[in-house]
Amino acid sequence: MIKGIIFDVDGTLVQLKVDAVKLRMSMIGVLRERGFDVSSLNYSSYSQTILDTAMSQIKTGKVEQDAGEVRAHLYSVLDTLELEWGAEAAPIDGIDETLAKLGDASVRLGVVTNSGRVSAGALLGRYKLLRHFDFILTRDDVSSMKPDPEGILKAIEMLELPKESVIYVGDSGIDIRAAKAAGIKMAAVTSGFYTEERLKEEGSDYILRSANDLFRIL
Repeated sequence: MIKGIIFDVDGTLVQLKVDAVKLRMSMIGVLRERGFDVSSLNYSSYSQTILDTAMSQIKTGKVEQDAGEVRAHLYSVLDTLELEWGAEAAPIDGIDETLAKLGDASVRLGVVTNSGRVSAGALLGRYKLLRHFDFILTRDDVSSMKPDPEGILKAIEMLELPKESVIYVGDSGIDIRAAKAAGIKMAAVTSGFYTEERLKEEGSDYILRSANDLFRIL
């Protein structure tokens, strides 16, 4: 029986037009300007991969810069873009009512997102969704973003529930990989950018039209 649900934000709780190519190329551009070797990176590189590349070059002495300052600089670039895109976001139709019903059913709810605390808090606060969640974990709260399972594992501990009673809900391949790596079931929604076929290929346990269909599998 599912007693805890962890949600992604973009494409899952809110509709947000994220330009992933611009986001990743902006990060790569920052690193290039700072003297990092970005030859292994391109528009398809995960944000965490881009960050890991920078941290590795600092750790091995290829680039002499402060790791914390570089991370903060990259995150500030992401914050700016996310706030810009968030201005045109909208909640998934019916999501407030769905979250309220889940709470009424004593299902504990949390959030794990690769978005920053500033943008995620602004979005969820604007649409009065924050009140439904026990906690919000963003990229600012972990050392590694999804598809690394760190955030989801941390969320499971905070829920104080066994893994078999927790499910993750997201809309992308990195969500599915993170959930699998964390050892919990995954419900992928087609309200984001991925098609049902792609989500099946990625190996999601369940495919839903939106988070509003969760009661079908609980």
